[in-house]
Amino acid sequence: MYKIYFIIILLIFSIVFVERYLIETNRDNNDWGIRFINAETFWSKGITGKGIKIAILDSGIYTDHLDLGPKIKKGVNFVNKDQLPIDDGDHGTLIAGIISAKHNNIGVDGIAPDANIYPLKVLDRWGNGEIGHVTEAIYWCIDNNIDIINMSFAIAENSLELNRAVRRALDENIIVVAAAMNSYGNDVGYPAAYDGVISVTAIDSKSNLSETAPYGKVDFSAPGVKVLSTSNSNDYRYASGTSIATPYISGIIALLLQKDSSARLDIYKELQTYVVDLGIRGKDPYYGEGTIFLTKRKGEE
Repeated sequence: MYKIYFIIILLIFSIVFVERYLIETNRDNNDWGIRFINAETFWSKGITGKGIKIAILDSGIYTDHLDLGPKIKKGVNFVNKDQLPIDDGDHGTLIAGIISAKHNNIGVDGIAPDANIYPLKVLDRWGNGEIGHVTEAIYWCIDNNIDIINMSFAIAENSLELNRAVRRALDENIIVVAAAMNSYGNDVGYPAAYDGVISVTAIDSKSNLSETAPYGKVDFSAPGVKVLSTSNSNDYRYASGTSIATPYISGIIALLLQKDSSARLDIYKELQTYVVDLGIRGKDPYYGEGTIFLTKRKGEE
């Protein structure tokens, strides 16, 4: 049986307590990643992901966080179906905050705060999971007309069961975004390596690759080094890894879908229109196409 592990660089609170961040209650902190992708350009036009449905397949979400709100929907716990998909490991809450933290003058700003977020718990508190739970969650997404699936995890070996589920989701026009894997220059993991899945690697605020970045089927680069986001118990934490970069692309896609629903027909091509090339000219196996900077497309007024 396959096991899935978090591919985020986690700093243990009991040892590295300085990574906890005290947030002033009278302002939102636009972490460097938000400025890096220029999300404010879309927000100023009222584009905040409204009406877009995003499933976060992860360790659940701490739904009582003051910076998360009614856009966090009921979801499902596939690890223990008798329980709610509450985050007991912190990782899913980090992902949720990057996408959907409220613009409420406290904490941090999410990229698409008005998107509807569905927590699908497929990982336990230690980041372990089973392929069967992941595939169940993917089929749930198909049955519930989800627009975007965010999977901030990876496995090193291909799984036919996972491949079938992902292919079915893609065939149903669901956009699947996955972490390329923290493999330190080695191969991209699965499901990111599957054709049609948008594979995301991590860069820092100077556009340097994360030291954990993989090599191979990389599609896009996004902020993923020392990014601030929501954490369990109404806290905030810095975190790094390709799993942290992944929700940036999911959030950006939510904005693009609200702006133009036809973008779904070829979301990869739509993302390319906002690309800033990094690394070797053109697409390369480290940075992929490059990173995303949201601005006016050519020909737009």
